[in-house]
Parts: sequence; C-alpha cells; structure tokens
Amino acid sequence: MNEIRAAIAADEFSDAADLVRIGQELGHRIPPEVIASTVEPMTDAVWRNSTGFAQGFISGEVDSIPSIFGAVAADYFVFGDVRDTYTEGSKLLVGDDYDRFTLGASLFGIAMLAPGTGAFDAGASVLKNANKARKLSSKLADRLVRSAGDAIDVGALKKGLTTMPAPKVSFSGLPRLTSAVSGLTIDDVRKLDFSKLDGAVKEAWPIDTSAIRRQFHGVLMPAAIDELRIASSSISGIQKRAGIRSVFKVIERADSPAELRRFESLAKGMGDQTAGVIRLFGKGAIRLGDLLLEIVAAIALALGWLFGAAWTSLTFFLNFRRFFRSRTV
Repeated sequence: MNEIRAAIAADEFSDAADLVRIGQELGHRIPPEVIASTVEPMTDAVWRNSTGFAQGFISGEVDSIPSIFGAVAADYFVFGDVRDTYTEGSKLLVGDDYDRFTLGASLFGIAMLAPGTGAFDAGASVLKNANKARKLSSKLADRLVRSAGDAIDVGALKKGLTTMPAPKVSFSGLPRLTSAVSGLTIDDVRKLDFSKLDGAVKEAWPIDTSAIRRQFHGVLMPAAIDELRIASSSISGIQKRAGIRSVFKVIERADSPAELRRFESLAKGMGDQTAGVIRLFGKGAIRLGDLLLEIVAAIALALGWLFGAAWTSLTFFLNFRRFFRSRTV
C-alpha cells in the first residue's frame, strides 16, 4: 500500500495502477479510494498541450519524458538522426567536444531504419535520447558511449558531411505538422507509432533517405557496434512486450547490454506487469526473469520426456501386439 501511495505522490499513476493489479492478484484487498486515486486526471488533454514533445521533435533537446518521445518521433522519420549526425559530427570535425553516443547511435539509426514505416530501430533511438536526458544508468551509458565512439571512421564521416549540406526545414509545412502532432494520442506515443505524422513530416522536412544512407555508408565499423546492436535489440524487445514505461524502468537500472537481455527475459514472462515488478523489486527483478526461463526450460524438458516415454510405450505396445499376433497365426 505504501508503494502505491508513493507512486501516486510522484505522479507515476501508471506505476500505481500496476501495483494495484499486482496486489489484487496476490490476494490483497485495496481500498476503493486508493484504486480511484491511481487514475491520472485529464491525461490526454495534458499530453496534447505539452510543449515537451514539440521541443524534442524540432530541436532534439531533451529534458523530460515528453521531449524524449518527441526526439524519438523525429528519428522515426530519419530527420532526427540526420540532424544529430550533422550537429555532433560537425563538432567532432572542428575539434569541439561532442556527444559520442548521440553521433554513433544516429549513424546506426541512419544505417538501419526504414523511414516512416515504423520499422526504424526504436531501441537505438530510445537509448540515444534517454542518454541525452541522463536517464541511463551511469555504467550502461559509459559502456555505450565507449563502444559508439570506437565504431566511427572519422575520415568516412568527414567525407559524408561534406558530400551534401544538411536538409533544410520547409517552414511552410510547419503549421500542418503542428496540427498533426496535436492529433497524437498517448497510446500512439507509448507504442512509438508516429505514422499519423507521415505526410506532414515529409512536407516540413523533405529528405531523400536513400541518398542519406549512401552518404554515410561505411562510417560505422560493423564489428565495433555489437554492444549497441545487442542493447538496441533488447530495448526494442522490452518495448514490444512490456511497453515503454518498462523500458525507462530498465535503463535506469541495467549496467550493461547483458543485463538488458536479462530484463528482456523478465518482460517476456511478465508482460505489461514488468514496470510494476521492477518498481517493487528494483534490479533484483531480473532474477525473476532468469527463474521464469528456468521454469519454461524445465517444463519443456518434462514435456519432452513425457512425449518420449509415451512414444516408447506406444512403440513397445505395437511391437508386442505384432509379435503376439504372429505367434497365434
């Protein structure tokens, strides 16, 4: 009960609702007034009027969850990755301090995505923008920053940046884009489905995505991005199975791509209860994921043994019957 009230006090209403559901499934009686208090008031109205999403989408500057979602939406249409590549890559080339992970993850996104189809690399985008907002655990951030920096071929990057100028914004298309953003729902955003913005984005930021991919081809060294690839895959898996809230719970606690994999195992078993379980047990929740895998493996082994035993018995019975018939004939 204390955890539920703490979640409500922190305006984490979805966490509070998860804890209520888990408590009820465990047989605890939750007072009706506590259950009612887990409903966030006017959620959709607050979302539509939020400026954070627009800030993240247009500028790539993130300092809140809505702005992270906005920046991820920009990556969905490749504009965000291109913008960040030019911003951070230009700093690198003139010797200024730059964000190595933002640059590496943006180049990775350009190489991997299918713009505007929803088949973009959601995991890399979430990791990149969460890192900007300092939402990653320090150990995970250090690992990914180091591996992303080692993956960049600076000579190839310089050639790519000077091949063509950065895409320009078509300001005449911004009013339509603003209107389209207001039509997004919280469910759209939580699913990272920004397809409603498709036409408006293409009008505001016309980008030849095929040319962009050719422009930066070979900038990333494939063997050096394994950790980013593994981390990205795990984040995408968690998001699909347990939702984006669970992703944010995980990245604050995981220290390495290997731990992200273990949290993904937890998400496979717990589904949309994952965020609540992580809130209750913290990093120790990954042991539940390991236990679930062991249970599934044990059940599969037992079923295999039973099937084998049944098949052996059936074969023995059929052979015995044939033998018996041959003796009586």
